[in-house]
Amino acid sequence: MMAIDWNTKVKEALKRTDIMALSTIGVDGSWTSPVQFTYTSQLELSFLSMMDTKHVTNILKDPRVSAAIYRPEPFPGGGNLGLQIKGSARIISGEHEDGWHRFQITPEEVWCFDSRVSHRREKIDFANLKL
Repeated sequence: MMAIDWNTKVKEALKRTDIMALSTIGVDGSWTSPVQFTYTSQLELSFLSMMDTKHVTNILKDPRVSAAIYRPEPFPGGGNLGLQIKGSARIISGEHEDGWHRFQITPEEVWCFDSRVSHRREKIDFANLKL
């Protein structure tokens, strides 16, 4: 069986989409919002949002977040590729144009899945990723 290059799989998953499902924790439970993201070579994710959104209100009270990055593709024979990320979020810039603020997620745990090559997901050593 050939070894899987998970670094390449992570890069492929990130290049497929710029939308992630961001989950936050609030007093009334979890909340998930689709947000557009960018990423750094250390897999820090950033996004813009308004201060009056539920996910920002939640982050300001509890910075623990999780994110899912996934875009379905019509592969021959099916298959799924994506990332699951657990980390903490914080505001990193003041107000931009029209009230937008930039937030950053620092990852603590990263998992990649690619059912085209494996039925298991793989915990990623993101400190050694080469994005």
